[in-house]
Amino acid sequence: MKFSIITPVYNGEKYIAETIESILSQEGDFEIEYIIMDGASTDKTIEIIKSYEERLNTGWYKIRCKKITLKWYSQKDSGMYAAINKGFSLATGDTYAWLNSDDTYAPNALDHVAKTFTTFPDIKWLTGTNILIDESSRVLKTNPCYLYNQEWIRLGIYGRNAYFIHQESVFWRSELWNTSGGIDEKFKLVGDYYLWTEFSKHTPLWSLNTPLGCFRKRKNQLSEDTDGYRKEQLVAISTPQNFLTLRIRIFFWLKSKLPTFFEQPLHLLYRILFPARNRYYINIEKNVGPTKKVARSFVA
Repeated sequence: MKFSIITPVYNGEKYIAETIESILSQEGDFEIEYIIMDGASTDKTIEIIKSYEERLNTGWYKIRCKKITLKWYSQKDSGMYAAINKGFSLATGDTYAWLNSDDTYAPNALDHVAKTFTTFPDIKWLTGTNILIDESSRVLKTNPCYLYNQEWIRLGIYGRNAYFIHQESVFWRSELWNTSGGIDEKFKLVGDYYLWTEFSKHTPLWSLNTPLGCFRKRKNQLSEDTDGYRKEQLVAISTPQNFLTLRIRIFFWLKSKLPTFFEQPLHLLYRILFPARNRYYINIEKNVGPTKKVARSFVA
């Protein structure tokens, strides 16, 4: 298996080294094609990238997978999503992902993904549990293994009425990207949200019950613009107002308000309200590998 991972960056000197390290240190039976798309940074970003390029080329950096190819391009672009689209147009791998320049991968993330895709050829798209870190890389929270319904993704439910699909923990096969046509570059904030709705038109999203990505919470990041995000969501997709979406809104509103004491009743309520929803996920079994399991409700 060959991963093609894109990192868009502009003046990312503070965290780019940590992002690069989290990719180059991945261990397993796979290749990595790492493509960094720089938007003509004016700080030390390019200097940092070049230092890793030199260490890889001279053999100083000891890799733990079959092969790593680092490519980087620096030029002005029209935004992050344009850079990501350009990066994937240069990609040659069979498994795609992008990692922003302040986020990181969890140890063994790529190995878990590679084994899952190899074990289950029918799975075209997967996500894992997500870790929230602070500006000093301290763990703030580890999210549970949420499950995602294909129809609900297409309707734009996740990230609007329910929990998010965390981009830094998502991987997909290259043919899914080619079929979907990439990210609409008119968006500035919800490119991933839009892409997930496009992916869901073709195949379900599987959840892997292990940490894959770490999202860094910091000041002055794009995700702080919640008003702008909501406005772009309305442009990306218009969620229909019907009995299904009403039930979804009420259920997840209750989930956000009730204390953890009500966790078990909530799972029962979910099964009553949405009895036909797919509840399968992937678990990493010791000495066995990836195995399909059935969850109790919306979480593994």
